[in-house]
Amino acid sequence: MITDPNAIAYDRMVRSHPWLVGVRPAGEVVPTLRRNMILHAAPPIAWREMSDLLRGGMIGAALFEGLAKTPEEAIAKAAAGEIEFGAAQDYGVLAGGVGSITASMPVMVVEDRSNGHRSAQFLMEGFGRALVFGAYDAAVLDRLRWLRDSVGPILDRAIRALGGLDLRDIIAESLARGDELHNRNRAATSLFVNRIALGLLDTRPTADEHRRIVAFLADNVQFFVCVVLPAMQLMLRAADGIPGCSVVTGVGGNGTSCGIRLSGLGTRWFVAPGDVPKGVLQAGVEPTDVAPGCGDSFLVECAGLGASVLPAAPALTPALGVSLADASRFAEGAYRIALGEHPHYVVPALGFRGAPVGVDARRVVETGTRPVIDIVMGHRNAGVGMVGMGVVSPPMACFEAAVQALDARRA
Repeated sequence: MITDPNAIAYDRMVRSHPWLVGVRPAGEVVPTLRRNMILHAAPPIAWREMSDLLRGGMIGAALFEGLAKTPEEAIAKAAAGEIEFGAAQDYGVLAGGVGSITASMPVMVVEDRSNGHRSAQFLMEGFGRALVFGAYDAAVLDRLRWLRDSVGPILDRAIRALGGLDLRDIIAESLARGDELHNRNRAATSLFVNRIALGLLDTRPTADEHRRIVAFLADNVQFFVCVVLPAMQLMLRAADGIPGCSVVTGVGGNGTSCGIRLSGLGTRWFVAPGDVPKGVLQAGVEPTDVAPGCGDSFLVECAGLGASVLPAAPALTPALGVSLADASRFAEGAYRIALGEHPHYVVPALGFRGAPVGVDARRVVETGTRPVIDIVMGHRNAGVGMVGMGVVSPPMACFEAAVQALDARRA
């Protein structure tokens, strides 16, 4: 019988088996999500403390949901408390980047077949000007409405027609095809499109809408990330609530601060000012324009994918501004602070080692090694959007405070 808390966590995490089971309005998936509430990337933060970057995402969400008719009205209602905010991870779902979840927002629903838990994330809009990067112009809002009114319901029927999709199989195959499953999902998206195409045949949308949806999915090479996030959250959630366990089960950046949660400390967030990513900037952008890291996708690396296995995706390294040697160094660090290796997520580029499973906060503190996150960088100003790609890490102060609290509870 396993008695070590972290060994119990590792066993539960590698048993996690994510399946995509549908696309539903977020209000159906999160019963406590009120009509006037917007969920954002963790950790929790009040409107008055939000960065302009995150406020851009919240303004766009308010316009999409019909909570306000203009950006000015959204700002006024948020300041008055008429619009409520919460950290998506506190509600069992994810908000990648500067994106948000509202009651009518369609979300990809993922189920862990090992325990019945569910998680969800909004549909990936694509690169460029998008709500996930803080933009909210008319074209962005029109695309979001199309995703809600057409793409979401049609994909839901297609997924159900197929009996769901085994995401573990797709993730495992993609690691052998050049993806790291955070900011490179080309192979995974291609595999997803190949499979969902069969479901679309059974769903029989109109010919024009069928063509438009397939073209959107085929051209949106990052689409699969919207199921990777809930799949990885389910892996971390499988390890939640183990007394004495020092494994990170929640992590995110909100454009102002960064926070982590540990298995043995429940829902408490340990927060510190977020670091600014470093990498490759778009033309005309200065380093001072870049906001601190933002998004719940930090947890991809803390589950063991993304930059933790960056050698699997050498084509991504130039976009991040790192070398192949850097990629190997990131992976070595991830193994140093991990619980073990994943039996299913095997990485040929790493000598067929299993991906490093989880982050042990105690090892982070003891070794001085922080997980490295590859990330899309957002402009500090609301509404500007994506300005580059790079890497960042959660602050050491988060890990130090969490380990101290864990030791205090054990004592």
